[in-house]
Amino acid sequence: MSVSILIVDDSPEDREVLRRTLAEFPGEEIATYEASDEASCLMRLHELRHINCVLLDYSLPGRDGLKALSGIFSINPDLAVVMITGYGSEHIAVEAMKLGAQDYLSKSMITADNLQRAIVNATERTEMRRKIREQQESLQSFAHVLVHDLRSPLRSIRTAIDGLIEDLPGEVLTDNSEILDFVLDGAERVDSLIVALEGYTQVDGEQNRFAVVDLNLQVDAVRANLMVDLKAQNARLVSSGELPTIYCSAPQIGQLIQNIVSNGIKYNRSEVPEVRISARQTETHWLIEFSDNGIGIEANSLNRIFDPFHRLHRDQEFDGTGLGLATCKKIAERHNGSLYCRSEVGVGSVFTLALPALPE
Repeated sequence: MSVSILIVDDSPEDREVLRRTLAEFPGEEIATYEASDEASCLMRLHELRHINCVLLDYSLPGRDGLKALSGIFSINPDLAVVMITGYGSEHIAVEAMKLGAQDYLSKSMITADNLQRAIVNATERTEMRRKIREQQESLQSFAHVLVHDLRSPLRSIRTAIDGLIEDLPGEVLTDNSEILDFVLDGAERVDSLIVALEGYTQVDGEQNRFAVVDLNLQVDAVRANLMVDLKAQNARLVSSGELPTIYCSAPQIGQLIQNIVSNGIKYNRSEVPEVRISARQTETHWLIEFSDNGIGIEANSLNRIFDPFHRLHRDQEFDGTGLGLATCKKIAERHNGSLYCRSEVGVGSVFTLALPALPE
């Protein structure tokens, strides 16, 4: 196996140690290249597009290796990076992994076995990440085809049925009204499913558009969006106390809130459907709770409600696509959080969104 490795370290002695250690790898052809600082590293990566892995020293002249990572990934986002440091700090390791490095190794721990293991782990993880990204891009392209190519025929079907309803004689229309309604309803449900599927597949593409967001403003926006539904069902959306400010994708969190609130109103037979939103903080997370007075969920169904396309009710009871909660769970996970539910039939449900708290 042929591997090209760029060693980035300001110490000639340390570069020599790494080069000799790489030469001990059994059964592999190792081509090594060197750079002494961030600028020469980036220049090398521009010149040598076949580099498989970068061994990046944390301590670089004038700029630490963590800050150099962004420049490296701007040239090649699929490059494997192993952070090398003499400090042996777990904090550095964690920060390096957060910024995209695939593995970490202290200089005091460098042996042929340890270094080879770190490089193999890094390259395998990078390849897996590349494949996942390609699958996500393929899925998003599929969703684009669904929305832009399949919705057009559906619009034509609805237009044709509307034309028939206008042109058919009254007696014929009466005799066939059930069939026409069935076709229109089917077209509407397929259209809703296509839109929901697009939203589900697009969650991954939004992960880097994060900002500090006030959840109180997000709830106000959801209340405005659902104004018609709230009035039609005599429903209430209530905030209990101030909600926190979090680091998130505002459109995604807004979508999650709206999906859960919509479900709390829809799956509800109370005279006054209500969804109440509150928040409490743990040492590391904010717990955002959505409590409703709806129909509730059977205990044996709670572990399936977040599965894509899984529905607990027939269309005749409650309409839906089976993707609303699946999308919510996916959004929570993309924010390094979680979403879970507890419920009692006939009493209501409580959905809890756990999100990392902003550092003070």
